Amino acid sequence: MAEAVTIQFEPRDAAKNKGTGTRIARRLRERGMVPAIVYGHKQANQPIAVSREAVWALLKKGSHLAELQGGGGREMALIRDVQWDHLGKEIIHLDFVRVSADERVTTEVPLVLHGTPIGLSEGGTLEHLLHSLEISAEVTSIPSQIRVDIDHLHLNDVIHIHELKLPAGVTPVADPDLAVVQIAVKKEAVEPVAGEGESAEPEVIGRKEKKEDDEESK
Repeated sequence: MAEAVTIQFEPRDAAKNKGTGTRIARRLRERGMVPAIVYGHKQANQPIAVSREAVWALLKKGSHLAELQGGGGREMALIRDVQWDHLGKEIIHLDFVRVSADERVTTEVPLVLHGTPIGLSEGGTLEHLLHSLEISAEVTSIPSQIRVDIDHLHLNDVIHIHELKLPAGVTPVADPDLAVVQIAVKKEAVEPVAGEGESAEPEVIGRKEKKEDDEESK
């Protein structure tokens, strides 16, 4: 279940430009900080800055929930959006939404496959169709991931959302009949077939002209 990770933050001036490409944001990143915004619960949006290391620790733990501490106060918040640079390596901005401990929210969690399907030895191929699942749960009950056991799957077997084993109090938002994973028949490579009346041998440019030249030289 979700555990709030404590993150210290620095308040930022709400009157200044909050854009990720501003000079202020660049200076923050040079200091090892990430610009962020906290919103929700009918309160004013609060621009903040958080430690890059703290953010990475939160993401690596697989947690969505943070206890933000700074400016003389603390509040619970859920990561709503993470913006990356064009290479997908550096976090350039975060969105936090305020939540309360007993609040029910909608968020996405990763679906992690476990096991080796029997169907692979039967000539099948694994197709992972859904990599994350949108769920509804209380903020303290959000799982870091949802385990999907696949070692029992035979050829042509499918696991749908409604077949997933979800923690108590967690319900899927997506269509329960959507497929998560399946063991499909391998597609055989199709050899190109020569058209009717055509030779399967590729034409060699200049071959005919060479034959005619040989006849003229006789």
